[in-house]
Amino acid sequence: MNGVGPKLGQVALLSLALSFGRGALAQTTTAEVSDRPTIVDTSLGPIVGGTRYLGLAGAFVAIAEGNEGIAINPASDAVRSGYSWHDFEYGLGIDVSIGAWLPKNDIYNQPASSSTTKSSAFFGSLGLNLYYGYAGLGLAAEARGNAATAQDQAQGASPTSLTANYGMVHASLAYGFYEGQLVLGAGPRLIGMRLGGGSSGSSIFNAAGIGYEAGVIVKPHHEQYRIAAAVKAPVTATIAGENGGPATQLHVPWELALGFAYQFGQRPLNPRLFTVSDYLRQRGGGAGEPTRAETDAAERHLLERYQSRPRFYVLLTTELALVQASNAHVGLNFDDHETTSNRPLVSPRVGLESEVIPNHLRLRGGSYYESARVAETNGRFHGTGGLDLRLFEWSVFGLVKPFDWWQLSLGADAARSYLNTSISIGFWH
Repeated sequence: MNGVGPKLGQVALLSLALSFGRGALAQTTTAEVSDRPTIVDTSLGPIVGGTRYLGLAGAFVAIAEGNEGIAINPASDAVRSGYSWHDFEYGLGIDVSIGAWLPKNDIYNQPASSSTTKSSAFFGSLGLNLYYGYAGLGLAAEARGNAATAQDQAQGASPTSLTANYGMVHASLAYGFYEGQLVLGAGPRLIGMRLGGGSSGSSIFNAAGIGYEAGVIVKPHHEQYRIAAAVKAPVTATIAGENGGPATQLHVPWELALGFAYQFGQRPLNPRLFTVSDYLRQRGGGAGEPTRAETDAAERHLLERYQSRPRFYVLLTTELALVQASNAHVGLNFDDHETTSNRPLVSPRVGLESEVIPNHLRLRGGSYYESARVAETNGRFHGTGGLDLRLFEWSVFGLVKPFDWWQLSLGADAARSYLNTSISIGFWH
């Protein structure tokens, strides 16, 4: 790298492979690098997540529920759906996203002078929800893989390729007070990274750290709105320098999200939790354990009541996301860049969802703004969309009845020089 010292070049390589969404490195000169730790900021620019989250442009903190909600708002762990009517229930989900479709996919929104010739990303998540009454436990594991190729400025030099594997685990507990109308949740998030370089894929360094997150959702019974907030504390992991040199600090910034959602139509947004046990007590069941026949009758009644609810609705969801900014930036073209501001980065988001063909098709769309992290670039607006399509009926040998209709879910996020897609298979409710 012409005009750049070896240590600064190594730091720039770390930035290229690790900064999901234009990370920041706190150094400006080779002398300064030798005096203080290098800070690698891993904040995201484009949103990544499941199909519904992606389709609604990330405006999800107020309607967070199920497997997709675990990583967005810890309070979602205790948000029971309208088709949940047992004291104990569980949910399991898997999502996959691929962001490498365009010939020059600019995941990082990098400056025009950048030497990065190609970048790609992969996202996968696995989530598990456990519910008991108004309490809930959520576990989610996210995996992200980034790859980038940069052309060295030296004449005749071959391109430099780097990869980064980034993992995060969320584990949170939540409880719904006032019969589920005020939901609070909190828990840790654990972060790990591995950077590899060259054709051999050799590891340059590994890092891990832990932070905390908390959330709240207000969802009054018989009302069609929700108000929510979620906060995620920063996480820092330190990698000691070699031979007494400066350390490298992996920094995951703090995040704050505020959201509001409103659902038009007769379909309830915040139904009251009413279980089989509640139904049997209301019917004046006798003392002792209910018989199998009584339980089956209660389940049939609650299923029929759920299926009789109106299907059509229009959901409007909004969010204002704030992400910690950094003080300096080494760009993806291996050069120093000034940050646009030390103030938090702001990302307004809005999404719409509706079941346009009852019991067959749901559509969603939205938009959000990705703030620029460096002075040489401009922020960009994203357009998102997605759908849920009911497929075929299969109970998996009776394991998933009565909701045994399968569904295909798709999501997409497009912006200037950027395209990300997501797909998942689940059950139609």
